[in-house]
Amino acid sequence: MSGEPRYSSKIFNLYITLVRQRYGHVNLSELLEKSNIRPCEVADLNHWFSTRQFALFYETLIRETGNPRIARETGRFAAAPEATGFIRQHVLSFDSPGNAFANLDATMATLDHASKLETRQTGSGRVDISVWPAAKNEGNTGQCQFRTGLFEAIVTTFNLDMPSITHPECIDHGGSCCRYVVQWKPSHAQRLQRLRTLAGVTALTAPAAAWLAAPQFALTTVLPITTGVFCGLSLLTDHFLKKRLSTSLYHLRSSSEEMVAQLSSNYNNALLTNDISHAISSKTTIEDILQSVCHAFEKRLDFDRGLILLADADKTRLNFRAGFGLPPRVRLLLKNTLFPLDTRAAGDIFTTAFREKRSFLIADIDIPQENLPDYSCNFLRKTGCKAVICCPILCDGKALGVLAVDQTRNRRTLTQSDLNLLSGLANVLGVSIRNAQLLASRKRQFNSTLHVLAATIDARDPLTAGHSEKVTEYALGICRELNLSEDYCEMVRVSALLHDYGKIAVPDAILKKSGRLTLEEYEIVKAHAECTSSILKQINFEGIYKRVPVVAGAHHEKIDGSGYPKGLRDAEIPIGAKIIAVADFFEAITAQRHYRDPMPLPVAYKVLKQEAFSHFDGKIVKAFLNYFRRAYPEDYERMVRLAPLVKREIVRIPCRTPVVFENGGKSVFGTSTDISTGGIFVASPEAMAEGTALKLSFFLPDSPNNIIEAGGRVAWVNHKSHPRKTAFPSGFGVQFIGLPRQAVDAVQKFARGLPTGIHA
Repeated sequence: MSGEPRYSSKIFNLYITLVRQRYGHVNLSELLEKSNIRPCEVADLNHWFSTRQFALFYETLIRETGNPRIARETGRFAAAPEATGFIRQHVLSFDSPGNAFANLDATMATLDHASKLETRQTGSGRVDISVWPAAKNEGNTGQCQFRTGLFEAIVTTFNLDMPSITHPECIDHGGSCCRYVVQWKPSHAQRLQRLRTLAGVTALTAPAAAWLAAPQFALTTVLPITTGVFCGLSLLTDHFLKKRLSTSLYHLRSSSEEMVAQLSSNYNNALLTNDISHAISSKTTIEDILQSVCHAFEKRLDFDRGLILLADADKTRLNFRAGFGLPPRVRLLLKNTLFPLDTRAAGDIFTTAFREKRSFLIADIDIPQENLPDYSCNFLRKTGCKAVICCPILCDGKALGVLAVDQTRNRRTLTQSDLNLLSGLANVLGVSIRNAQLLASRKRQFNSTLHVLAATIDARDPLTAGHSEKVTEYALGICRELNLSEDYCEMVRVSALLHDYGKIAVPDAILKKSGRLTLEEYEIVKAHAECTSSILKQINFEGIYKRVPVVAGAHHEKIDGSGYPKGLRDAEIPIGAKIIAVADFFEAITAQRHYRDPMPLPVAYKVLKQEAFSHFDGKIVKAFLNYFRRAYPEDYERMVRLAPLVKREIVRIPCRTPVVFENGGKSVFGTSTDISTGGIFVASPEAMAEGTALKLSFFLPDSPNNIIEAGGRVAWVNHKSHPRKTAFPSGFGVQFIGLPRQAVDAVQKFARGLPTGIHA
């Protein structure tokens, strides 16, 4: 039990204040040092000491002062005016010694947990006090003397004579408890109250008795005298009572103010804990965590400045990472100062705290410290520090850095509570920093895996090496132009890196083919989008990455429904897929491929603008061009300056002609409604599914002998029950795939032959 906290620092403060005032020859620093007690622990009114510590302190105190009865003197001093402590204020908040003793158990509970106290009032001006140890074998060092002195002080505080105190039973002499009998004489106010009562009775009875013998004498002499005496005593008694009440109210208010200040401090610490918890739970990067924590410290703690140093990856030095209240000169000094950890020589206070994993509280930077070489504080002195607390930031027993706060003005004494609070917060900060480091490590591993996956596809063909990286760059540029959230940008980044991963299923013979793909080969290539989605769905993407398979698999969808694999239309396509589609298209047409040379930037600009009319979201194309202008200003200026005027070249024109197509192994007849170099609409009752590959045969009205054969896919369906375009009959739109050059020329020639204004 001797190691448990039992005695409040308030008791130690009483002893030290007494020694400072009455025993000037005693060196307090040496006294505390010999007792293994730090000054900051005594200054902290919320700190508690063990029985062993108190016994050592008491023995040392008797030896240094030469006074074996110093405990009784301290007890008397506790309620003395020069003590200016809470005990005097607490006692004076009552109107009499009897009430003060009745509440003595609450007073003593704030001083020690080593004993339990019970008070019984056994008469007017007499109380019986019993004290039991809180645990077996609990020491009673000097406590009998201290209590006796305190009981004397409680009575004399009310301006009464020294009380009579007997100690009939004591633990130190074999008793089951320590029992005290305290007796005191009544106060002047109490005596006056008794006299006033007697005078009041006399004022009523004396005139009546005198009236029987001499009525005139009773009215002219006895009644005025007795009434005057009674009124005088009443005024005097009221004066003493009001004075006593005023004193009690004053000290009660002082005690209340101290309690409010303590409640405010506790509330502020609770808010600080809440702020720190919010910071470490809502932030995932070390920089964000440190900035949030420093902001909370500056807002909630009563320190002038603070800083956080973290060790580098090799644990060779401490680096300044964050701080508050630091002037520019000190901040620059911290950034340019090396705090080495890889030297055996004793260093500054920061490196010492880090190496020894020990906290330091220096109440006065100019006083040499026993456990630190004097030069270790030279850096702090250069910054104007007066007092400092330095705590290691620990996690799982390993030091990660150092947290330090200081005072540049002598506003208040740093206490053990400050040190305890900072040490606890440093440990919480350590866990948060460690978690952030683990998250950063996982993110690096995740990104490395993504880049390797993307590189495995790009590396199959030297001409496509770096394609995924470039698409990712463009996609992120578009995201930021659109002011999308960081989480969504991250999801798009991952989707862009993996958008072509499904090409792992495309044979090299097709992937690296130098000529135009056949319809069958094109269908195989198109399957890579759905393959990408299928493969990525097998990865357990969570949180913000949950949409990666869907977005990556939809990057070939077009807003007019002519894309693949599902033929999604505008609102059905995720915005991330629309972004990657634009980025992928521009990178692809401006890069070298086996079947063509890279498209010049002015031509690519023209083609991209054309695609914005039907295939791509115009807002996203605009965002990409804004990004390209910022990132590549010279290329953008040349691209726009040399680009021809952009206009729609794929023009739909009315065309009514028979069309034959194959569906399910049978030939089906239909009639076209309009045509362009990009596709044809076929009116037919035949049920067709979007995305169905077709082979068509038809002729143009101006050349019925020239049969055109073309491959294509069903881009959209105009259902009879719910038509997409009410002006069109039931049927479907076909997107040409690989339309021969001669057929393109024939369609353009047919369009030129129509009268002006017929073009759709």
